[in-house]
Amino acid sequence: MDGDGDSGRRLDISLLLLLFMIAVLLRLLFLLLSGFDGLYGQDAYAYYDFAKELRTAFVNGHTPPPFFWPLGYPMLLVGLFAAFGGSAGGAQGLNVLLGAVLSPLVYVLARQLGVGRFGALAAGTLMAFCGQALQSSLVVMSDVPALFWATSSAVVLWLYLNAADQSSRVQRLMLSAMLLALAAVTRWIYVLLMLPWGLTLLLSGKLPWRAGAAAVMMAGLLLLPQVIYSGVTAQPAVKHAWVSEWAAENAFRSTFDNAEGHFAYQQINAAFFAQAYLAPYYLSPLFAIFALIGVWRWRKQGERMAMLLGWALLPYLFLIGLPSQNIRFPLIVIPPTVVLAGAGLESLVVWRGWRRPVIGYALVVLLLCIGLRQMGQTAGTTVTDFITRQQAEKQVAQWAAAYIPPDATVYSFGLTLILRHETACNVIELYYESPDSLDARWQRGREDYLLVNGWNIENQWAGRSPQIAFRWLQETRGIIRYGRFGNYTLYKIRG
Repeated sequence: MDGDGDSGRRLDISLLLLLFMIAVLLRLLFLLLSGFDGLYGQDAYAYYDFAKELRTAFVNGHTPPPFFWPLGYPMLLVGLFAAFGGSAGGAQGLNVLLGAVLSPLVYVLARQLGVGRFGALAAGTLMAFCGQALQSSLVVMSDVPALFWATSSAVVLWLYLNAADQSSRVQRLMLSAMLLALAAVTRWIYVLLMLPWGLTLLLSGKLPWRAGAAAVMMAGLLLLPQVIYSGVTAQPAVKHAWVSEWAAENAFRSTFDNAEGHFAYQQINAAFFAQAYLAPYYLSPLFAIFALIGVWRWRKQGERMAMLLGWALLPYLFLIGLPSQNIRFPLIVIPPTVVLAGAGLESLVVWRGWRRPVIGYALVVLLLCIGLRQMGQTAGTTVTDFITRQQAEKQVAQWAAAYIPPDATVYSFGLTLILRHETACNVIELYYESPDSLDARWQRGREDYLLVNGWNIENQWAGRSPQIAFRWLQETRGIIRYGRFGNYTLYKIRG
């Protein structure tokens, strides 16, 4: 942030606090109205449960159990649980805090890149109103922590680049490298940002070889445990569909058959993931125009363009090659995009064609209000619908528990982890079952239960293990419909 005296620093601090308060209040509004605890589906429960297993393994001196995703977020939760206990509310509260801090971080990053206070405030506000950032802040998932580490790394990198005496500020470069490594071991996709970060340093000409070697070494020390763990675990990261099934032609496809079944989407991948720049859930199309103006403003400043365009575009080019679509994935590109939009908005304010500067400010404030209203309405509707769906699944589990004996065996798919948390039943995940394993589990004369979304199994999972297991129970043991709640049907399985 530019040094214009104590009054300027106080103003910057005041704006940072304002952005943080706005971001926190937006998140708390959703939580207070819904009572949502951050756990949903399979993924959030999987992170939460694994963090507890990991903590137990450390306490007892055991080898950590295998886990499909990187260890960064579970390790963060282990530290949180050790300090404050293992409640889901604590894990959710941490994500709310980290999500709210993203707005001030974006402000600081914009200021370090040379954006004035008005443009930086606009960028931070856009970050606060981003619908996917709001949603990801409310769940027990790794998206927001990873983005927090990466954005912090970018801020520290520019603190290093803007320092007058580089030789005495090597610690900043090392810290930036460590923070980026933390992002990478929280969500794998952040490994991609090592390329724009490295190019930024090379173009700046401020990379003494000793400082660079120290930074690489520190990042390597953080990455090493993950590399070792991924090398010995039963679920290595290199076998993930993101790696093994990535293909450039997926950018122009909308139908996929992957490890999670059959999917037919409405848009091709290239259009779906471009929503991060154009859809009000991420960023109002109004501000996409100003992001392009921001690119034009810095077109001759190589290190800025290397970081911001590399950060904004490289993940997109990767995502469009995936054999899948998910609205969470493009969140990674939002900070650089809103910084560019803030720079573009500021360019309009200071345009020399205005006879009076107040005209520029008035126009930009009006545009901000229009765009933020659009983003806020979209975020409100989408996030509320998301929470409603997740709460409905918990209601299904609670409804089923009223009909199932506490010691019964329940086969399920889609609600397995929710049932394990909400009921005392012995819950079996249908995904891992086969006719042989089901026959081995069969206790003749004992009735079991089945809770599934039949349409999902017959369509998304046709020919896959869930459908094969469902058909075997239906045809070999016989199932009797017991009741239905929402999209899920409860069956009694004959003994």
